[in-house]
Amino acid sequence: MRIFAIVFLYLLLLTHKSEAHKFYTSVTQMEFNENEKSFQITMNVFIDDLEIALTQANHQQVKWSNDQPELNKKLLQYLTNHFVVSINQQTIKQINLIGTQEQKDLLTIYFEIPFNKKVAEFAIENTFFLDLFPTQTNMVNLTYFNKKHSFLFQKNQTKQFFTIN
Repeated sequence: MRIFAIVFLYLLLLTHKSEAHKFYTSVTQMEFNENEKSFQITMNVFIDDLEIALTQANHQQVKWSNDQPELNKKLLQYLTNHFVVSINQQTIKQINLIGTQEQKDLLTIYFEIPFNKKVAEFAIENTFFLDLFPTQTNMVNLTYFNKKHSFLFQKNQTKQFFTIN
């Protein structure tokens, strides 16, 4: 599934031009790190989409510049509001932003969610950019103890649930 996500993003970048693009998507990889007791997360988004979202959320023009403290605060707030994880029916409030990396028009966001208990139930609500673009889709690939789960989020499907057997 990881290879599919990378190929998918690469194809999107090939078709993406500096003006408005046709595809509105994000791809997120979540993997539980048992040693660190956290979900380590990598999210790929288009920079121009993020700028629009942060501008709207903050009511002021935002131009992305990598790893600037004020922009990172705005990004973390947007993450907290639009990427909500609940584990064992408890909403996880703590998200640690690790950093970001730009590559052409794509921004990779690195963050983690600490969690040191056994997971029985898992819910993800991903509304990243869904209020901005009617055709936005968000794909999340989750690996928990070598079990892989994939989820697709769209305007009419913003929350996904599953149980760990």
